[in-house]
Amino acid sequence: MKCEKEISPELVEKTREWLGKDGLEFFTKMKKEHGRYDAVFAEGRFPHAVHFREGMQVRNHMRETGLCEGWGSHDFDDSWVTLITRVIEGS
Repeated sequence: MKCEKEISPELVEKTREWLGKDGLEFFTKMKKEHGRYDAVFAEGRFPHAVHFREGMQVRNHMRETGLCEGWGSHDFDDSWVTLITRVIEGS
């Protein structure tokens, strides 16, 4: 069962700053072109899995902020897309 941890407004703001213009544009493009932030798409002949690439960078950022104390790896896996959604869509 998927159970997301509480995402603080401070984490949202720190992540928005950390992503910067390029990161915000990347995830906005993913949502627009693929319908989701954690898309898997073809990059030439190879799959590009956002969850394992850019998503890992987001999860590592979350760990480094110190705002996710007591979270386990599943908590980060279950929450990073919600964090990106709140950063970009404000919900």
